[in-house]
Amino acid sequence: MMIKFSWKKINDKLDWNAYSVLEYFYLKRNMDIPPFLYRKIPLKVRKLAMEPIIEGPCFLINIDDALENTEYPNDLYNYLELASKRNVFDYNIRGVLYLPIVLAEEYHLTLAETNSMLEIKEDKIYFKYEQE
Repeated sequence: MMIKFSWKKINDKLDWNAYSVLEYFYLKRNMDIPPFLYRKIPLKVRKLAMEPIIEGPCFLINIDDALENTEYPNDLYNYLELASKRNVFDYNIRGVLYLPIVLAEEYHLTLAETNSMLEIKEDKIYFKYEQE
């Protein structure tokens, strides 16, 4: 299942707080908040999650698998952030699910190298829960 969203608008509304953004996605998918995010969920996050998803040029496929199978909030946030940099047109026309490495910032690459949810090979970043 694909969802389209605006990474920038969601983060702007949640003050670029990674925990709030992750909580937002769990709430949007009606999933239990994992132990690594246990805190009192801010009202701002709960209210935003009750509104329709903020649509935009970003997309995710199998987001539930990614949300269910992560152990580290930093890995998940990095996964979502890099996924948001992909081109939905390339996916719709060519079925491209990877991110060309040239579209990632250097700090993203450093984080991606140690992220078990991502794989870098042949100048492409692959998303573990989105591959066929």
